[in-house]
Amino acid sequence: SFDLTEWPPPGATRVEVADMYDVLAERGYGYGPVFQGLKAAWTAGEDIFAEVELDESVHADAKRFGLHPALLDSTMHALGLQAADLESGTSGDDRPALPFFWEGVRLFASGSTALRVRLTGSGVDTVSLAMADTAGEPVLAVAGLTLRPVSVGQLAGSGVGGGLHEVVWRPLVAAAAAGGA
Repeated sequence: SFDLTEWPPPGATRVEVADMYDVLAERGYGYGPVFQGLKAAWTAGEDIFAEVELDESVHADAKRFGLHPALLDSTMHALGLQAADLESGTSGDDRPALPFFWEGVRLFASGSTALRVRLTGSGVDTVSLAMADTAGEPVLAVAGLTLRPVSVGQLAGSGVGGGLHEVVWRPLVAAAAAGGA
């Protein structure tokens, strides 16, 4: 159970996030406009609190998901605020880190377009997440999310073809040879 109704959290210190996506880009993360949802953040002890919002252009899509992928991804961008390894979203050797293993995931509500988030370090390279809507009602809880380091080259991909999938037209030689064309 968690309570994110009192917002911002009492005793938390506001952290500037205006340049966060520039900082993340320098670390090798590249986020398009739909994935740039971090709007505000605070810290209190080891906890990071954040407000994230789905880009208005995809608000209608939020109903199609338990939690929109861009909104879920934005919840982890606040990890880049701290200098310490886990909180910075980097491994001990300063490489970027990506989500690797999720455990104890519980979805309480769907269709959210904005969230309040608490991220708490819960082990080496592991963080727990508590997410609520803008009224503080629970949306998602993650008991543990383990991050694993990757190289900047791995984040960039191979660069071949410009994307994961591409449309390529290939002539159908067998049909032409059989006289079917």
